[in-house]
Amino acid sequence: MDSKMVKTRFAPSPTGFLHVGGARTALFNWLFARKHGGQFVLRIEDTDQVRSTAESAAGILADLQWLGLDWDCGPQPGTTKNEYFQSMRLELYNGYLEQLVKDGRAYEAYETPQQLATMRLAAEKMKRPFRYRRNMPGRAEPGSGPTVLRFEMPFETITFHDLILGDISVGGDEHDDIIIRKSDGFPTYHFAVVVDDHDMGITHVLRAQEHLMNTPKHLGLYKALGWQPPAHAHMPLVFNMDNTKMSKRDKTKAARAAAAAWVKQGNNSDTLSEKTGIPPNQLKEFLDKKADDSRIAAAIGAALNVALPEIDVQDFRRSGYLSDALLNFIALIGWSPGENREILTRDEMLQLFSLETIGKTSGRFDRKKLLWMNGEYIRQRSINDLQRDLAAFNAVTDYPLKQATETQQRELLAMYQERTGTLADMAENSRFFFEEPTLDAAAYKKHIESGNGWTALRQIRDMLTAVTDWSREPLAPVIEKIIELGEKRGAAPQTLRVAVCGGPVSPPLLETLCLLGRETTLARIDRILGLQRPTSGT
Repeated sequence: MDSKMVKTRFAPSPTGFLHVGGARTALFNWLFARKHGGQFVLRIEDTDQVRSTAESAAGILADLQWLGLDWDCGPQPGTTKNEYFQSMRLELYNGYLEQLVKDGRAYEAYETPQQLATMRLAAEKMKRPFRYRRNMPGRAEPGSGPTVLRFEMPFETITFHDLILGDISVGGDEHDDIIIRKSDGFPTYHFAVVVDDHDMGITHVLRAQEHLMNTPKHLGLYKALGWQPPAHAHMPLVFNMDNTKMSKRDKTKAARAAAAAWVKQGNNSDTLSEKTGIPPNQLKEFLDKKADDSRIAAAIGAALNVALPEIDVQDFRRSGYLSDALLNFIALIGWSPGENREILTRDEMLQLFSLETIGKTSGRFDRKKLLWMNGEYIRQRSINDLQRDLAAFNAVTDYPLKQATETQQRELLAMYQERTGTLADMAENSRFFFEEPTLDAAAYKKHIESGNGWTALRQIRDMLTAVTDWSREPLAPVIEKIIELGEKRGAAPQTLRVAVCGGPVSPPLLETLCLLGRETTLARIDRILGLQRPTSGT
């Protein structure tokens, strides 16, 4: 590493939620900069004016903050756009675009999308790849279509050393003249990223391998502008366990399938529009596969109560994963710290991280392993830390658990810490503390309607009614007596559990009843007793 200060960047497009693969890219850039005493820059690439939204930009910033990936330079959360938004840098881009035109390295092109499609088809028929070049025959005349600016790539082999993959070469006949300014006047990704990385002093570009073939294009621009390019390192992609790329389309595909099944049941898309709050035209575009908006997918999943694949950081936040657990897990996708290490603190990651230990092949996203790891983090946490995690979880979800007081939160966390894999599991399983439980029909039949259930429940009711000081010390001996009640030890507690919790599974009865309170406990027992049908002998 030379004496020049290391400077990395993460540059997401605000066209949706932050993909978990993007979070890993941000993490590796953050680790590399912090390890070498450098700076980590956050830049928002919002030159796509149709798809970019302020809501998405704010969400990306919030997710990075949740993960604890602080940046040295970049947008300020809660304020207006600054110079780290590409849409605020047009004057800078235009100056360099004019320079390339003046130097004869950029030129205007006028093809319509239809004309370009015809040219590609002609190339396919001739069994050769389509390469747009300035001197190619058949180029459109001015006025034929929208005016764009293209960069004239050199007819030469471009070779560069990738810090992970080694030497990469792309022959001159594989280049084409890329568009660097769109017809709306905004620069393309290829041009803006080069200008920004140079202007911001980025020394190392760490990004996913899907950008590997963009690098020769960018190096051509660096050379034409007379700039020294940064070092490049292309990281392995994130794949599902079935060897498919982990894509946001996994979520949109599942949402469309859920919507199709719902319509097949006799519903219509207009009703779905009302349920989701998505305008009918946008919903139709999504269902017709003309748009892949993950926000629409999320709205469909919520409206139809369908669990969609977790793809974005926001999905994992809502599923109740801890930020430290998710960060630890994604760090291990494509990177090996050695010695079969799995649970790592941030300090340990910083100590062990290096580009030399990043693999070249795609990493696998093992959801079972993530769930295990999250459970380990929950069990290792202090209640104070878990309470902070719960506050962050409640901020993005709407479970009844949000009704809990701070004291109730601590009691619930202590109850569930050893028995839950995610905060969402805890939130779901603890619903009965805050709302009337839905009765498990099979458990009701087994533990209350069968055998001595009704008799035991009435006896339990009398025993609990006699307790006026509803706290642990007076309740504990009563619970012990309930355990011994009846011919079969332990049967009566299950009867009580079904009556007050709705099902046969809950935290320990003593803690459960203390938190529920005397009035609620007795009221729920009375509700169940009221369901008994009169029979002979009762």
